[in-house]
Amino acid sequence: MSEVIKQLQSVTRAQEILAAKQFRLLEKAVKSDRPEDMVMASKVISAVQNKVDKPTKAFFIDPLQFNANLGYKDKPYALTYETLRRMSKTPVINAIIKTRKNQVADFAEPQEDKYSAGFIVRRKPKQGVQVEMSAQDKKIAWAITEFLMRGGNVGQWDSDDFDTFIRKITEDSLVYDQMTFEIIRNRRGSVESFVATDGATFRIADSYYAQDYDNPYFDKNGAAVWNDSKEFGKKINGYYPTFVQVYQNQKVSDFYPWELCFGVRNPSTNIHANGYGCSELEEMINIVTSLLYGDEYNRRFFSQGSAPKGLLRIKGVNNEAALQQFKQQWQSMISGVMQSWKTPVVEADVDWIDLQKNNRDMEYSAWTEYLIKLACAIYNIDPIEIGWDISRGQNAGGLNEANQADRLQHSKDKGLYPLLKFLQRKINKYIVEQINPEFEFVFMGLNGMTISEELDLDIKKIQNFQTLNEIREKYDLKPLDDGDIVLNSTYVQSKNSAAMQAGGMFGGGVDMSGGENPFEVYEGEEEGEDMEEENPFDAYEEDENGELAMKGDYAQRLTKAIENFMIEK
Repeated sequence: MSEVIKQLQSVTRAQEILAAKQFRLLEKAVKSDRPEDMVMASKVISAVQNKVDKPTKAFFIDPLQFNANLGYKDKPYALTYETLRRMSKTPVINAIIKTRKNQVADFAEPQEDKYSAGFIVRRKPKQGVQVEMSAQDKKIAWAITEFLMRGGNVGQWDSDDFDTFIRKITEDSLVYDQMTFEIIRNRRGSVESFVATDGATFRIADSYYAQDYDNPYFDKNGAAVWNDSKEFGKKINGYYPTFVQVYQNQKVSDFYPWELCFGVRNPSTNIHANGYGCSELEEMINIVTSLLYGDEYNRRFFSQGSAPKGLLRIKGVNNEAALQQFKQQWQSMISGVMQSWKTPVVEADVDWIDLQKNNRDMEYSAWTEYLIKLACAIYNIDPIEIGWDISRGQNAGGLNEANQADRLQHSKDKGLYPLLKFLQRKINKYIVEQINPEFEFVFMGLNGMTISEELDLDIKKIQNFQTLNEIREKYDLKPLDDGDIVLNSTYVQSKNSAAMQAGGMFGGGVDMSGGENPFEVYEGEEEGEDMEEENPFDAYEEDENGELAMKGDYAQRLTKAIENFMIEK
């Protein structure tokens, strides 16, 4: 090996050691209480986090798409944000959104116990294994929890609490599929507070797709005409402003990636989408329109007082003025709520021609239920959650139909769980990880077991693979002397059978009779010998006078027995 190779290896090794030392020192500086250490750590982290300019070959938007509102990419939509907001006030849609908001808000408080809904702040798992927190870790986790509950390092009346914050961003996400909140930092770059913002006023900046305009093809075809890098703004840590706030079609503020969370639940790779999502309401244009038409159709029945499906044929009237007079009299007699179902009386000879023989009015009820089912399907929610028990349709359900509790749980797993996961990821990325990257925010209790369910599960465990003492340890109970056994009848029988075979037919094993073995021989006697019976006269002997008297040892035993009997009495 040449001398140059050895030197390169030693230099590489030294760089690795220095990098490891830098990481260790940086970790200590972040956790230090000294302001100087924290400032230096912030500078080092900012230098490490600078964006490396390695543009991709693919492009993600259409650079040749003309944008009249220069400075940002607008959302290609058929509906404006204001229209989406009005659509969300439709009764069925409003019920869906409010139900999901209330369900998410149930998790906006610290979890009281493992059976309740809420959130926790814990250390991140390492290599898929949950880390047990020390006393210091619990203090940090509680400080982060207090930070979230107050809305940051703010006064009691200066910001929304966490419940209000969650409700606001959830509604924007369900209406626009565009959830935003601003992260306010202090001079040292640390997160100071956070606040929910109106998602409808934010757009993706042109500078976010700056690399797309560097493509020679688009540059040749005039993409530079529509976008000038000089208008992108100041570049900080390798990033241009990513988002802008728009008021009356004018850009009023710039936001860098670490200053604003722009959350999209339904992203798309379509280059014409410009990085925006597609709200559920945009997919429900026809459904919401049909619901409004159905409500209006039914409303007009009461507002007009009569909705006949037929024709009036007036006989013998050839005068136009008389015909107009009859029309006015007819309208005045049947129009309006107060005139509903009144029987008109006319002088003319009139025939009624019925144009509708079916009195079910085009299956109005079934049509409305069908629209509600479609709306709930798009929002991934069961109609029963919003008070419409129409999941079974007109006919009764079959034997295999799930009960109401199972349907509710399935609906939450399909719709509520992904929404909570989405919010959890955004809160972690923009708030919790910026405070301490070793901790994470987690919603808990969605699929949690009840006390009775956990007890039933423990009973099944103890009957199959866990011992009695292991289950007792889980409930902080003292172990039993004979508790290291699985309470499984097959296992116990097999164990006893094996022990009996190892010790002979009647030897060893577990004595299931609870008494003595009548076949055991007396100690000191050989097998096969007869057991001698005790002679009761052996306890007596002749004294000096020739009379029978009890032997000394038997007398002492009898006296002792009498004394014990008298003491007990």
